[in-house]
Amino acid sequence: MNKRPSFRKKIRYWFDRLMGKGTIALVGMLFLVTAIVVLIAGVLGSICSGDLSAGKSIWQSLMHAIDAGTLGGDDTANLGFVVLMSMVTLCGIFVTSILISIISSGFEEKLNSLRKGFSVVIEQNHTVIIGFNEGIYTLLSELIEANSNQKRGCILVIGEQDKEYMEEEIKAHIDNFKTTEIICRSGNFTNNHILEMASVETARSIIINQQDDFNVIKALLATVAYLKLKDAFDNDAHITTLIHDEGNMDAAKIAGEGKAEVIYLTDILARIIAHTCRQPGMSLVLTDFFDFDGDEFYFEEFPELMGKTFGSILNCFVSSVVVGIERNDALMLNPPMDTVIESGDRIIHLAEDDGISVPKNHTPELQMDYEQKGSPANLPYHLLILGYNASLPIILHELDQYVADGSTVVLACPVLTDGMQLEEAFTHLQFSARQCNIYNKGVLMEMLADGITDVLLLNQSADGAEGAVDKGADEADSKTLLLLLQLRDIASRKQLKFNITSEMHSVENQRLSRVAKVNDFVVGSTIANLILTQVSENRELAALFEDILDADGSEIYMKPASSYVQLGRSVNIYTLTEIARKRSEIVVGYKTKDSNGLSIVLNPVKDTFVTFTKEDYLIVIAED
Repeated sequence: MNKRPSFRKKIRYWFDRLMGKGTIALVGMLFLVTAIVVLIAGVLGSICSGDLSAGKSIWQSLMHAIDAGTLGGDDTANLGFVVLMSMVTLCGIFVTSILISIISSGFEEKLNSLRKGFSVVIEQNHTVIIGFNEGIYTLLSELIEANSNQKRGCILVIGEQDKEYMEEEIKAHIDNFKTTEIICRSGNFTNNHILEMASVETARSIIINQQDDFNVIKALLATVAYLKLKDAFDNDAHITTLIHDEGNMDAAKIAGEGKAEVIYLTDILARIIAHTCRQPGMSLVLTDFFDFDGDEFYFEEFPELMGKTFGSILNCFVSSVVVGIERNDALMLNPPMDTVIESGDRIIHLAEDDGISVPKNHTPELQMDYEQKGSPANLPYHLLILGYNASLPIILHELDQYVADGSTVVLACPVLTDGMQLEEAFTHLQFSARQCNIYNKGVLMEMLADGITDVLLLNQSADGAEGAVDKGADEADSKTLLLLLQLRDIASRKQLKFNITSEMHSVENQRLSRVAKVNDFVVGSTIANLILTQVSENRELAALFEDILDADGSEIYMKPASSYVQLGRSVNIYTLTEIARKRSEIVVGYKTKDSNGLSIVLNPVKDTFVTFTKEDYLIVIAED
């Protein structure tokens, strides 16, 4: 038989529960105790004094409770009244002290809660980033730049780290927030309460910034489930994320349920490297395309162009470059020049901002007598690859679709396994692998003496799905820096000319390569984060970027300016656009070489004039 708890235990249990209810309950209890004491003392005081009514006595009791100085004005002749009011005053002092302590503790608790990031955010049309890691700084920098033309922008970051830590790290890495406010919230991203605090259902876009594919898929599932719970799944906001392992792509797309734009990171980086290692300066072009600093791609409808051919509108815009058409949700990058613009077509163009490009119905001045006919010779390509990671098969597959017959690729690694032999038959290039100490300068000099025109340094910690900047990745970056310095020294000592492309993982280590005065092109996951940010702002760009980097159809090429126009002649961009149009190509800019190194100019104003030398190149969108 259960023993009934004693009255004392019940009172203690009731008091413990009351104390656990928080600040408001404790304040209410103190007010109740004070009211009881004041009422009882007021009634007793009325009896003791004899000349005070109950109402006045209760008022006197209240004054004694809230102001100890009132006791000094009492008539000491009535000893009973003085003793009673003294007790009320002591009780008031005790209650006031406890009240001050409770209010102080309550404020401190609330401030701690705010510092920890536990308050609900009331925002509309903001960007939510789920995940805090090294990639966050690139994402934030680009989104801040994207919001710079808005009166007020807001980015909300959800991380498992403390809110104060995240805020301090962001301030340490980003100098100017411009018109954007960054809010951090701390917690588990799979918790609906955390997603509600971030007001995910009212966001403009959602970026999942997780370095592990399993966490990416978990975040997709949690976000989609939350949006459905809030009846916000069908709103205009979309989710953007990166996947590191191709085997997880299908699962990620299923988890996103069509709401997510999933980008395969390894494929993106491999294609970028394949473009860059055979065309020096291409990483600068792609970075300019993918970031918000400068010109971006926009999709706009121009009814006044309806009925005109695509080729005829290329020179209609003075300060933007037309690159394609969007028709019925399908993209056409560099379509046939006789394609007629139809109603509902949106023009894809590279411009400084949306809404500022206005087509002009004019006849530009053309200098067609300066045209240089002919095409550059597609010479064999000889590439030395130092290091191996999982992206190499994709890089070689992409290269094989661009290079001329007789091209060679030599892979050199400290440890060569059977999986690195890559016995796949290539169409144009000849592949071979060699096991050697690539960090030995003598070995490097021997390999570079075999007519190598280009060198690619692969980050040897980049295989697998992790992508975290851990000790292994940082050590691999250090080895890459050593190789860069050795290659530059060999080129200087032996008077050799070869282009160097290096893949690094850490942004900080990329900066070190520049500090070390190694004037080469570094490709890393930063570009992938630039693409991620662009797609988060405009989902249609995902298909455009994929088309630009894909070997099928039209791609970006750098071709000698001497193949288009006579060298030493001052020509305007209108003329270059027309010359390229006749070859079914689109001029998007040019590359020049000066005392400071390479200079890339994209989307030049068409009425400006430029004079080319034999070392200058046009940047064009073409099929070949």
